[in-house]
Amino acid sequence: MEPSKITPFKESHVDGFSKIGCVKDDLHLHGDKHGDGKFSYKLGDVSGVSIIHYTEMIPKMDQKPMTPDTCFGFCRTVPDMLFFGITNGRDCYCGPYYKQIAGDSSDCDAPCDGDSSQMCGGKSKSDVYEMHACNDAAANLKAAVKKGLKAVDELVTLAEDLKSSADYMQSNAEQIQAAFGKVGDSAVSGLCQSAKQFAGKCTHAADDGKKHGTEIEAFGAQAGDVGNDQESEKLTGELNDASGKAGSQTKELAALKKTISPPSDEQSSKLYYPIMYFADKAFKDSPTTCGGKAAADPSVTTFKGCATSCEDAVVAGCVGFNYVAGSDGKGLCFIFSQMTSATYYSGCSASKQKPAFLQKAEDGTNCMVKFSAFDGVALNPDPSGKSKMALKELKEANRCFK
Repeated sequence: MEPSKITPFKESHVDGFSKIGCVKDDLHLHGDKHGDGKFSYKLGDVSGVSIIHYTEMIPKMDQKPMTPDTCFGFCRTVPDMLFFGITNGRDCYCGPYYKQIAGDSSDCDAPCDGDSSQMCGGKSKSDVYEMHACNDAAANLKAAVKKGLKAVDELVTLAEDLKSSADYMQSNAEQIQAAFGKVGDSAVSGLCQSAKQFAGKCTHAADDGKKHGTEIEAFGAQAGDVGNDQESEKLTGELNDASGKAGSQTKELAALKKTISPPSDEQSSKLYYPIMYFADKAFKDSPTTCGGKAAADPSVTTFKGCATSCEDAVVAGCVGFNYVAGSDGKGLCFIFSQMTSATYYSGCSASKQKPAFLQKAEDGTNCMVKFSAFDGVALNPDPSGKSKMALKELKEANRCFK
């Protein structure tokens, strides 16, 4: 009854609401003692109460577009109010009770100013809601903290794993690019550049994931300092939103991790032959590099894992791959939907001091193609241009790379 003593949004008295229905409310017509309806006020001798209008209490610059949640957020902080109503899509009021009276046949069909998918009363009727106290704010916050910390654990673990793979790709790409740059292999240099770019993308995504995990942990640390249900519900909402974002980031990182570090299948590698088998069998055992149209992002894997990646790239139509040996039994994998160039290092195979890592295709660097796609096809360049599958360029390097 004394608006000057009401401080909106300071303290919450309830924590939930449910809709009663669309009614013509006598309190909305005759229960406004302080606002524009004060000349129609008739409850002084009946109950001595008054409704409180959102627009009367909140400065215009601070008012939000109306929704049931917005009205509830205001009315829950007004003492002794158990109901709230909304009319005309925007007019919110709070009341200690409501009183339905006979009305016309109109509906509550005015879209809410803040959400057109919801209705906020009508011209002569109110959408009325009751407010209640569930006293579950503390339990909800505890559950949100638990959910958030679980999301952080999954996100950060995956982010660190992805970062490790990206660091490996970045480091090896730099070393391989330098080595092949010295022998003039522009195809590998270009592939390594694409690997460094993809490694950077993965690193950025991993760092964002870890940063968001730190933000969730900070929200969780605030849980012990909440002073009332309103603060608890706000923090619960923030935690739930943050956990939802963490879930989306986890899916994104998982997809990147699967791309940069694919699984390995023993059988897949048996489907691929050295590209020189189809270009010049005399050099089929020579280390080879190739270029072409990429079928997917580069990856960090084994020779067999590289073959698996090519097999899995069904949509892109992978026909072959270039595996470039790295450190720790892994290397960089580049898969292609079309092969356009190849360089074979005859100087490596001719050397009597051939390094052990070049003894087998899966141990070293080689360009491999799917046997089923090229069986019976000659891949050496065709000057006539009749062969659509032939390489555009095939170079011999009578030397070896480091």
